[in-house]
Amino acid sequence: MVYCGKPSRGCQMCRTRRIKCDETKPTCLQCQKSRRQCPGYKDDFDLVFRNETQATERRARKSNNAKKINTQLVQRKDAGQRSFSISSNSSEDANDDRSLITPTSATSTGSTSAAYAAIQGDLQVPVEQQALCYFLANFVYLPQHSNSKGFFDFLLPMMKSEQPDSQLSTAIQAVAMASLANRPNSRGSPLMVQAVAHYAKALKATNIALQSPAQQKSDQTLASILLLGFFETITLEQTNVLAWGAHIDGAVQLVRMRGKKQLRTRVGSALFLVVRTQMIICCLTASKPPVLGTEWWIADAIKDENAQFVAKLCLRVAEMRAELNTTLATSPRTPENFEKVLALMRRAQEMEHDYLAWEEQIPDLWRVKTVAWVDNVPDGDFAKADVCPGKVDMYDDIFVASCWNLARVSRLFISGIVIRCAAWVCAPVDYRTTPEYATAARLGVDMICDIVASIPYHLGWRTDENGALTAGDLTGFACGADNITNPKALGGFFVLYPLFSASCSDFATDSQRKWMKGRLSYISDTMGMNQARTLGSFELRLPSMIIKRDSMGHAVPTIKSYLAAHGMDPSSGTASSNPVQSSIQQRDAIMRDAWEKNRKELLMKASNAQGESSERILANYLAI
Repeated sequence: MVYCGKPSRGCQMCRTRRIKCDETKPTCLQCQKSRRQCPGYKDDFDLVFRNETQATERRARKSNNAKKINTQLVQRKDAGQRSFSISSNSSEDANDDRSLITPTSATSTGSTSAAYAAIQGDLQVPVEQQALCYFLANFVYLPQHSNSKGFFDFLLPMMKSEQPDSQLSTAIQAVAMASLANRPNSRGSPLMVQAVAHYAKALKATNIALQSPAQQKSDQTLASILLLGFFETITLEQTNVLAWGAHIDGAVQLVRMRGKKQLRTRVGSALFLVVRTQMIICCLTASKPPVLGTEWWIADAIKDENAQFVAKLCLRVAEMRAELNTTLATSPRTPENFEKVLALMRRAQEMEHDYLAWEEQIPDLWRVKTVAWVDNVPDGDFAKADVCPGKVDMYDDIFVASCWNLARVSRLFISGIVIRCAAWVCAPVDYRTTPEYATAARLGVDMICDIVASIPYHLGWRTDENGALTAGDLTGFACGADNITNPKALGGFFVLYPLFSASCSDFATDSQRKWMKGRLSYISDTMGMNQARTLGSFELRLPSMIIKRDSMGHAVPTIKSYLAAHGMDPSSGTASSNPVQSSIQQRDAIMRDAWEKNRKELLMKASNAQGESSERILANYLAI
């Protein structure tokens, strides 16, 4: 007999389901609600003391069975047959690829499925728990100091009170299984099928919650929508390239309905900041202004003034890009419109000056530290190199590093705004001969180099006491530890759009662009985020492609505007009776056909012949 410590006095069914039992006798209410037969409660003596003889025998039998299975698998492998890799797992090992149980070759035969199920049954840790541990160890980041910001950290307090079949629990399980299923040695396993099933169930539950006035504004509903959007990032395919943005748009509308009262709680404030960050990425890439304007998203949400400045800069740039798109697409070349475009250029230059003033007064915690310089790439293969030739920067916090890259992307777009304005004003003269282009191009080159220098830090590289690049621990996650073969996947998630924006810039060299696309492939193949491969397939060149779009986007003169400009009565005559109107209609049709042809050619070039789905997202990105 052994003493087992303080026991749980719940019924056996609740203990098996791992939920809190209300201990109502003779049967608990949890079992009644779930329509399960309550097995009752153990005697107090049996709770405190138990006979360990039978349990010891069972553990010995399991150990012997595991050894036999391992021996059989080794023999099968030696005989040239398909085999499975087996390894025990715990929450501390959740970040290790070897802890996953997957077939080494894809197969759907009945014998293989049976063997897989038999091996899985002998594991001590269920695959659901492995998936949850992996998700917590790679994506749930906790704030490291008072001015830091976490990511998905709001899930930890919320998970304590959630039932296993709630919409939030189901959404978490969907994302956890999808992230685990997308790891290199898990592909082909049944995990993704289970993840999609959980996703469908969570999506249905969330849609039902949105119809309920009592649930639509809850933290659980907003958190579920964010998780569903994150699921799209992990599993993104060419056929649903806009699904992630749809979830973020839904989360933005929900935050709008919740109002500023949500900032009064820690969970509500954390949810607000995550939605704002995702919305910033959507607005920047799609050139659309934020819902309710910049000030609504900045006011009353101050947690760190430096992070607030970066968020405000990004939102102001998104607003300016949307305004510039409208102006250049609809305005004829008149003196008034020339002044309007020049005013936009001056506003962009002022935003750059504001940024430089902010950078001079940032605290030491936010300072970038250049720790190494790389001269060349082994074997000259940029697509597979861990570090690109040039400087390598380190940061005190991954949240700080992600803010720096958002600011750099915004400054890339600021340089693009200046160049587009200069190109529109000086046309048909080559805009690359203007002084504005020379200044903006230098800024673009610097931003590309800074983004490239930050990527090794995000993907798990650190410096040792001798200053050499090596693996390091990225602390602050809910569980697990970082290592050289399995860096935290959240670092890859944070650099998806900085890598995408930099690789699409005119100012990136061919070597830098090849290296950045290689890093996107690495994030997809190793860290399991399919969205990275989709973004890496695009062949955008900015701002030159948008300048080409601007030259196509001038409004075609209508018949009425043409007649009015030449002192004629726009209401007199019909197209058939007025030869002037007839000729303008023909010219209008020819110009529209030419515009549509140029539009399709531009999208086809940018999408690298990926198909209609890629053209849709690029049309949104280029605002065509």
